[in-house]
Amino acid sequence: MSVAGYLLDFTCCFKTFKNSLYGGLKLRWFLFIIFGFITLLPLQSAATVVRIGIDNNPPLTFMDQQGRAQGLFPDLFRQIEKSKSWSIEYVPCQWQQCLESLSTGDIDILPAIAYTERRAEKFNFAKEVVISSWGQIYQRSDGNLSSVLDLAGKKIAVLKKDVYLVGNQGLLHIADKFNVKINYLKVSSYQEAFSHLKNGDVDAAMVGRIYGIKNRQKFNLLPSPIMIKPIQVRPAFSPAISQQFIADFDQLLHDWKLSSSSIYYELLDKWLGEKTAATLPSWLKILIYSLIAVLGLLFFITFWTRKQVKIKTQALLERQQQYQAFFEESQSIMLLIDPDTAGIVDANPAACKFYQYSREQLKNMKMWHINQLGEAKVRSRLTKAKKQTQQQFERIHTLADGRKIPVEVYRSPVLAKGQTLLYSIIHDISKRKKAEQALEERNLFLQSVIDGVSDPMMVIGLDYQILQLNRSAQTQWSHASIAGENFTCYHHSHASLVPCSGKEHPCPLQQVKDTKQPVTMIHRHDSDRGERIVELVASPLFDPHGKLYAIIEVARDITERLEIEELLSKNEKRLHHLAHHDALTDLPNRLLFEDRLNQALSKAQRSHRQVALFFLDLDHLKAVNDNLGHDYGDLLLIDIAKRLRKCVREGDTVARMGGDEFLVLLEDIESIEMIEMMAERICVALTHDLIKDDFSQKISASIGISIFPEDATSGLEMMKHADLAMYRVKNSGKANYQFYSAPQGRFLFD
Repeated sequence: MSVAGYLLDFTCCFKTFKNSLYGGLKLRWFLFIIFGFITLLPLQSAATVVRIGIDNNPPLTFMDQQGRAQGLFPDLFRQIEKSKSWSIEYVPCQWQQCLESLSTGDIDILPAIAYTERRAEKFNFAKEVVISSWGQIYQRSDGNLSSVLDLAGKKIAVLKKDVYLVGNQGLLHIADKFNVKINYLKVSSYQEAFSHLKNGDVDAAMVGRIYGIKNRQKFNLLPSPIMIKPIQVRPAFSPAISQQFIADFDQLLHDWKLSSSSIYYELLDKWLGEKTAATLPSWLKILIYSLIAVLGLLFFITFWTRKQVKIKTQALLERQQQYQAFFEESQSIMLLIDPDTAGIVDANPAACKFYQYSREQLKNMKMWHINQLGEAKVRSRLTKAKKQTQQQFERIHTLADGRKIPVEVYRSPVLAKGQTLLYSIIHDISKRKKAEQALEERNLFLQSVIDGVSDPMMVIGLDYQILQLNRSAQTQWSHASIAGENFTCYHHSHASLVPCSGKEHPCPLQQVKDTKQPVTMIHRHDSDRGERIVELVASPLFDPHGKLYAIIEVARDITERLEIEELLSKNEKRLHHLAHHDALTDLPNRLLFEDRLNQALSKAQRSHRQVALFFLDLDHLKAVNDNLGHDYGDLLLIDIAKRLRKCVREGDTVARMGGDEFLVLLEDIESIEMIEMMAERICVALTHDLIKDDFSQKISASIGISIFPEDATSGLEMMKHADLAMYRVKNSGKANYQFYSAPQGRFLFD
């Protein structure tokens, strides 16, 4: 409520209160209370600060040289500031910065923004539309743009993320619909777009109509007839701002629109040079129209009819002139054809230049004179074309010099003076055809290259569609005969409805998508030759922007290679075993025993433990060989080896030196008693009577023992000292054991 309102209320209260004064209450006390209330009133009516973003978009919003916000919207909000308790703070910003500030709440209002459904999901828009505008293509004075088709191959300056560019009916959508390829130069402001066009950096520029009207003369530019769908311009409010602000704005703008003399229409006339008619209430319109109909129906009916005919005639003439100008000045090849006679009714200058005939010559020709289909087919197709809408096709046309040029034709029926004609727009596509042929030849070359690879190779899209494959892949996987036929590569052995997975069939595409790196994996497949093992090497394939869009997969059947490797591995293990074991007893030979002895000594040095070595010589083997033969002696050696294995611990080593000599290596010795107990066990196990027919012989073993580190510091010394101790046993009667030197104590620990 305004201050005047508060005073009015208090005046009424004062009169009531004055009439009800009782007793000694004086008038001055009442005036004192009113004065105090008025003094505090401004504190209650403090204005709210509203931050409004201003980007450089004249005449809607811009900052002048003195740093003041100018334009239609700043003037409009200044009027609102006077009517509401707003204190406006203008914040200059670039367009993208303005949008980001509105999203983050750094500004409260972005006044001049095109309304779209996508933006409405993000911001709160006013319900009342301030102005409507549309995009327009501008060109230099020497330009000849007349339709969207003329934009093909042109370079156009456009505002980044402009609604006229990316909207549902924006230029991107229209160009895609007509299959027109445009080179876009994205700029940060309309002024920058016009500057590039004026300097010759681009062929055209797309800006809002309002900006173009106010600024095209300054840049000496002309509007083209190419326009983009209109949009509504409304203020957008930050999601954090109170809904009351939006309601206040809508109410004021709505009230202003009802009066043609309001400040709203004055500002439109000031900044845009146009004034939109006020919208009358519906009941008033009905009343006025009723009165006019009753009072002036008969008087004005003839005048109104003549006026409408004149207006329509004038509009028709203007439209005819526009079409004629479009037809004559267009750089596109255009023909008007009579479908009944196949004759060329008219041709524009671009057609004369292309076909190398004069206009009169073309008008005296039939379509089969330039079309390679022949008279019968031309007549038949033109007859059908009368009943069709728009058609698009490719043909070969013959020029005056005999050259045959591929063309693309856009054709549709039109009505002219009660007669149906065919309006054709023709494009020379010879360059495109050459490019397509070159591309096809390159594709054939690349296909021949990958067909030369003996391993199956495929290019697989992220949706598992096969994009390309070589001849080897077609041969190996018959269901993948042709690329591009919507074949899904889930398994190589058979078609499947789900991607490969698991240990037997890990998915190469998924792993490349996850890592963006080449991967190698193994698949196992069943075939008519049994299980086959396939090695897959998958590499990522990126587009020019660095985005992954496919993988290159090379498959190789490695079943035979793995079988050979496994066989070689077995043979290698067998040869290794033969090289380190005795062929007769299968005990470790001297080579393996020395390796284990050196390892045991190294371990003992680190752990400060002792190692014992037994040198065994079998007694009376010569007598067995002499009486029973060497074969029986070999059987005895095999039996001795078995007995020795049973005597020792699992971690101990039994080896054959050769002939009747054996070695025993004992690790992790705890006491001298352990060594003596092991020596006695071996003596008992090997001592037995050998009886064969009439031959009888007592078998036993002589054992020499050396201990590390008491008797030796190396493996060679231990074997040498154990051998000497063994010979002492031989000389003292055999069938016993003896230490190289008498142990110094009963325990061998340090």
